[in-house]
Amino acid sequence: SGGVEYLELTSDSLAAQQSHRLILLDIEARKRASTIDVPTLPADVRDRLREMGEPIRMFGEDLAAIRDRLRMILARWEVWKEQHEKGLLDGQMEVPRPDGMVESASAAAETRVEITETTYSHAPQELIDAREIMCKYSLGRSRYRLEMERRRRRGMIRWTRSKKRARLFDKDADDDADEAFGSMYHGDNLKQDSVLVKDLDDNCEKIYTSIRNQALEGSQYGDVRPLSAVCTSSLGNNSHLDYTGPLPKIIATGGWSGGIKIWNGGNDHRDVDGGETTTDEVAPLDLLGAKNIVHEDRIMGIAMRPYLTSTTSTEGLTTMIASASIDLSAKLCKVTLNEDVAADSMDVDDGNKAKNNQQLRYNIEECAHLKGHAARLCSVAFHPTGRFVATTSFDHTWRLWDVETSSMAEGKELLLQDGHAREVYGVGFHPDGSLVSTTDFGGVVQCWDLRTGKSACHFLGHAKRVVCSEFSPNGFQLATAGDDGTIKIWDLRRRRPSASIPAHTNLITQLKFSHSTSSQNGEFLVSSSFDGTGKIWSTRDWKLLSTLEGHEGKVMGIDVLDGRDCGVVTCGFDKTLKLWK
Repeated sequence: SGGVEYLELTSDSLAAQQSHRLILLDIEARKRASTIDVPTLPADVRDRLREMGEPIRMFGEDLAAIRDRLRMILARWEVWKEQHEKGLLDGQMEVPRPDGMVESASAAAETRVEITETTYSHAPQELIDAREIMCKYSLGRSRYRLEMERRRRRGMIRWTRSKKRARLFDKDADDDADEAFGSMYHGDNLKQDSVLVKDLDDNCEKIYTSIRNQALEGSQYGDVRPLSAVCTSSLGNNSHLDYTGPLPKIIATGGWSGGIKIWNGGNDHRDVDGGETTTDEVAPLDLLGAKNIVHEDRIMGIAMRPYLTSTTSTEGLTTMIASASIDLSAKLCKVTLNEDVAADSMDVDDGNKAKNNQQLRYNIEECAHLKGHAARLCSVAFHPTGRFVATTSFDHTWRLWDVETSSMAEGKELLLQDGHAREVYGVGFHPDGSLVSTTDFGGVVQCWDLRTGKSACHFLGHAKRVVCSEFSPNGFQLATAGDDGTIKIWDLRRRRPSASIPAHTNLITQLKFSHSTSSQNGEFLVSSSFDGTGKIWSTRDWKLLSTLEGHEGKVMGIDVLDGRDCGVVTCGFDKTLKLWK
């Protein structure tokens, strides 16, 4: 009969056909690879490869190449699975599974269960309460800050005599004289605001003149090993305190020996004239307190709680110091006045003076041990409320801790936030307390909304590692710096860079804006660098005002003392602490 005879393909033909089909599938997998999500952390990538039975590292591969290889493996699996569901694969064709097993295409879809449900993690009640506190605080602070900004803006309109622009911005203007008088752009109101602007300009001119004449006032050996961090006391966002006692300016340093020391910064915070107080018997940079062993290893970051959040009318002067170390922990230390020295200071005879010289004025007591990071810690910062503290680490995360409920037995961790692909180093809080910025070794700057827990924005622009970030007191500028020697100023309103300053010839270790008090008003920015210098920059045009040269090696940290004298303190690899006025 006229039947059709089918001839089976030879083994060589079958092998060629299967090879061609594999090539087509591989091409499709390469197209699909860009849409595949893979783990970010190197440890997670290695664990995933181990589960799949794949080598965790090939010869010559870097971290990026390892992630690309994992992405291709997962892409091939997805493509092969889709081809099987469409019936385009031979039932006997072997399909590689992500777990390293090999099975037939006919059994692949039956054994693989795809999870399509999206899951969310619930925030603990402590974190929700903390966010409510930060939200209420930030709304009040932002309302006050924006009102002051409006007054400055109206004052500038009056100052520049731009009446036409005033009419354009006055939404409530009317031909009626009474309504015109009630307008915030009325002549009397504009005159009051113009006086405010004139006072700000006059104060700024005095500050810049003082900075240009700055010189080294004192130098002190701070430790037997290099000093790595320095911070100064402040009054926070509000200079009105119920406490009626003295508010001395103090300086805290941390070093490679793992100890913390407190030094005299000069006059009192309430001394608006900038002169030295007559009641202070110690000279600038005299040692006021010390605790030689706080950490088991080097201290990398240090921060001081504002006086505003730690002083009341019923209790004595107290503040708190937070330190971060490479021993995988951070600690909170309470600073209290030594009662014995305070009592003896009422006497003025020579015997009691000699006794005071042998005792330190402040006690440093450990009150909380913050443990949880899986790698060395880098930086630490207090929230403007003083109730929370943030730490960064080489484990690619930053964490938020509750100051009031933490203890030596257990630190109260409120938030563990990942999202960085590289080691996280710098951290800084917005003056309103609404945002926190973190930086990493990949050159990424992240801004997080503390009230919602979401990422508000991120900035890319640094060529190398970014190790420090600092918000401006005006609330809409963020300064970052790192290994590329440049300072970048980011505009938070437009979410783009507004200035790039070629500041130093080596890594920049720290940035600090001047205080938001009336004596400084955030008019300058200070920076320190491995090139052995500290520099002071104008925040109005980002021009260099002064260069601080005196350290024999790397300058590890820098900070600003509150007051009209615009004092600056620096610490360096040469083990010294220096005061500039």
